[in-house]
Amino acid sequence: MTALLEQVPLYPLAPLVFAVAALIFALEMARHLRVFAAARPSTVADQPEARIASLIRFSIIQVRMFRDPGPGLLHAAIFWGFIVLTVGTANRVTFGLVQSILGWPLDGWPWRLTLLGSNLLALGVLFGVGWALTRRLLTRPARLTLSRDALTILLLIGGVVTTELVAEAFRLARYGDPDSAWEVVSELLARPLGTLAPEFVEVLFALAWWANVLIVCFFLVYLPRSKHLHIATAFFNTAFRKLRPRGELPAMDLEAETARFGVKTIEDLGWKDLLDGFTCTECGRCQNACPAWATGKPLNPKTLIMGLREMAVEAEKGIGLLPAIPFIRSSDAPGKPAGAPSAGALGRPIVDTAIPYDAVWDCVTCGACVEACPVLIEHVDKIVGLRRNLVLEDSRFPAELAGAFTNLERQGNVWGQPQSSRLDWARSLPFVVRTAAEVVAEGGPDAVAKLDCLYWVGCAASFDDRNRKVARAFVTCLDAAGVDFAVLGQEESCSGDPARRMGNEYVYQILAMANVETLDRYRPKTIVTACPHCFNTIANEYPQFGGRYEVVHHSAYLARLVTDGRLRPELGRSGSLTFHDSCYLARYNDVIAQPRAVLSAIPGVELREMEHSGRESFCCGAGGGRMWMEETRGTRINAERTRQALETGAEGVVTACPFCIVMMRDGLADASAGAVGVQDVAEVLAASLSADRFGAGRGLPVVQA
Repeated sequence: MTALLEQVPLYPLAPLVFAVAALIFALEMARHLRVFAAARPSTVADQPEARIASLIRFSIIQVRMFRDPGPGLLHAAIFWGFIVLTVGTANRVTFGLVQSILGWPLDGWPWRLTLLGSNLLALGVLFGVGWALTRRLLTRPARLTLSRDALTILLLIGGVVTTELVAEAFRLARYGDPDSAWEVVSELLARPLGTLAPEFVEVLFALAWWANVLIVCFFLVYLPRSKHLHIATAFFNTAFRKLRPRGELPAMDLEAETARFGVKTIEDLGWKDLLDGFTCTECGRCQNACPAWATGKPLNPKTLIMGLREMAVEAEKGIGLLPAIPFIRSSDAPGKPAGAPSAGALGRPIVDTAIPYDAVWDCVTCGACVEACPVLIEHVDKIVGLRRNLVLEDSRFPAELAGAFTNLERQGNVWGQPQSSRLDWARSLPFVVRTAAEVVAEGGPDAVAKLDCLYWVGCAASFDDRNRKVARAFVTCLDAAGVDFAVLGQEESCSGDPARRMGNEYVYQILAMANVETLDRYRPKTIVTACPHCFNTIANEYPQFGGRYEVVHHSAYLARLVTDGRLRPELGRSGSLTFHDSCYLARYNDVIAQPRAVLSAIPGVELREMEHSGRESFCCGAGGGRMWMEETRGTRINAERTRQALETGAEGVVTACPFCIVMMRDGLADASAGAVGVQDVAEVLAASLSADRFGAGRGLPVVQA
């Protein structure tokens, strides 16, 4: 303390200047909170252990950043270096308190190690800043936004680090320090400075020292209005992340929400959604991952989140710099706090402001943007919220969806087929496919619960000619393995996934509640389905209506039968295959290894992976209701995925989703790749079973595209 008072002119002003900057920072953050307080409540208090783990994993270790190793290393160098260097800043503005605390235990070793670490990490920060500037100004990856704000942040970070190193170098050159050997970088810079006149070095030290303090203070004032605010908000955003299943959309009470259905303005979002906006780093990873953007459509998940942030900032205008810091409103206190942002600012529609109308409908709800985001922003839930409002309040949606909604409401399936034809796919099979009603009639009310499983066929396998073959192949496998199963038959209706993803929550809830009532009546031990969309909806979304069941995807069930030895693939096949992961299977529900295990068990199969596979799979283009909408903008998403499949040189494409089969089949046809077939994993397995040993394959031809 005494040394600093003697060495730095006007040193006592430094803590005061810093305190003023910190106060402005706090007041600016309070203005953000005023907008947050006007939003809807968000649930963040559940599962505290998981939330702490998320904070450590995604904000401190930053595991997602290293999916792209180069930029991940760049960011880690800047982040960790900047964090450690704040120790020096804290020491300067607290009259040397940090040095006193760290210099006391263990004969001062903690302080010496801090000096060493901060010097070495300072080099990492400068290297990272230089690399980042090169990427933005010279190489310029498409996903990065070249903005004045980004350049300002990088220059400020570089300025803080440079002035700290230089100031220490001048101090060591003029005054020395018993611990100077630990400041390896500053000590090296100080050596040639010792030849300068002492008075000149004193002036340079004072200038560099004050430059460092002022840059830090300016950074603190600038931070709340910049994209670099994520350095503070990312910790909260990852801790408060969505912990419920990824594939579960937010519940919607159609009885209670009489004022607003879905999301129209930022006031209709949860405050966690607004926090997403202020946490966006503008890294563009979501943009790179988005299949709609990759195929020339107007949807850009990055600009959506940035647009929400800009709308929130716009709503703050007119709020004084000295607001009372509000509490985030809770569900039992829904009113706005006094002095909240004006209704005019909050009432601007998000559609056509933060996101174009067409872009709302370009989303395939594949979740690639969410999977790619390093700070766990939820894009899909917001887009579906916008669709809900457009459909339920404004009746503003693509014309082709009108027929889909009518078919779902009247016939219980988007194909518009009568319920009486739901079991047509099972005709002429060499064994009987029983319905749950028949099982109960034979064995009593608990008979279905005693079966091995209930096969949820799904609308595609019931009504689409191509996917009926998948149902036949799957039940053939079940019969060969001796699985005791039943189907719902005419009692089954659409799971509601298309309606919900297209924004028609009303129709979805009608379908979901009817299905829950049916399933609760039979109480199946296990539900198996070949449709990832049905799988996700029944497993992850029906609990919102009290329907809690064990749901297994058919690829996982088949893998279990193969592992248990109940199915033994014996008939080999020649040629290579590539597996296309369904988004709702791999990304939403982490079913990745199981279908590959089935294929690997078949003699002669050579599996070739596409560049985008597993959780980073590229969508076929059918999700989010896009199966029933025309692609009139850009190129077709399934054409791009087909190109990726053909690049592997595989002779066949395998998937585990009825929608993916249709989209890949059409893509292969458009690419004139008639020699390459597409099959479901159940079809490949069924064709490999020995008819003599298991009775499988009876009347089941090898299915080609």
